Amino acid sequence: MSDVLELQDVSVVREGRALVDQVSWSVKEGERWVILGPNGAGKTTLLNVASSYLYPSSGTATILGETLGRPGTDVFELRPRIGMAGIAMADKLPKRQTVL
Repeated sequence: MSDVLELQDVSVVREGRALVDQVSWSVKEGERWVILGPNGAGKTTLLNVASSYLYPSSGTATILGETLGRPGTDVFELRPRIGMAGIAMADKLPKRQTVL
């Protein structure tokens, strides 16, 4: 099985504060994961990196074989291939979005 997500020493820093600090995580094809933790632990930030909506401040994030920030990686082509569920996704949907 191949890695669908590979984070190596990923950190996200905002205003001098590490929201995620040196996280390494790999998800293989067919695996399912749950991210648990208290408010402010960095769960949403981590998932935003994993779904290509946020670039890490340092470290490497490779999603479906594409490394964020490398030439030739187009997140707009990559994002439709990523499946993710969570309340944070609701903020990314248009408010008038309907479902058939």
